[in-house]
Amino acid sequence: MERLTVFVHVVAVSVFLGATVMLGVAIETLGARAPDAFLRRQRYAAFFSAYNPLSIAALGVIVMTGAWSITPYKQGLGPAYFEQIGAALADKLMLAFVVIISATWVSFGICHRLVRADQGALPVTDAQLRRFLLRLRVAVWMTVALTVFTLWVATGIHVPHVPLPPPQ
Repeated sequence: MERLTVFVHVVAVSVFLGATVMLGVAIETLGARAPDAFLRRQRYAAFFSAYNPLSIAALGVIVMTGAWSITPYKQGLGPAYFEQIGAALADKLMLAFVVIISATWVSFGICHRLVRADQGALPVTDAQLRRFLLRLRVAVWMTVALTVFTLWVATGIHVPHVPLPPPQ
């Protein structure tokens, strides 16, 4: 069961990172040929409507599988858990929560606002859309960089072989 949990964790990280990179690419390509800001915003809104639930769901799976995969080590190592992997894991968790905050900002703080404006058919100018997309570019690539850095930190965590308790 532990291998399946780790596998699902890695797949969820891959889905989140891939979707976020795709969002960064989509920012540059989706609206390129639309004749006006209103139509460009519609194209972005359609993509963001798919990206938002996918990224938030992937983050939820990452958090849950991460918690489930580390629990047997806490049980197996007991008090030695914190001295053996606790500090390194704390760094990874701190970075992971920064990624979650950044990703939430991208999805709810930026993308969702554009989707709601499109659903309400609010007026938009080229200058407004450019400023919006600039904020989104910065947030997306910052999230990607934070995610990659978190993965790099995670690969450096040495998890000792621990006889795990039998499943209950």
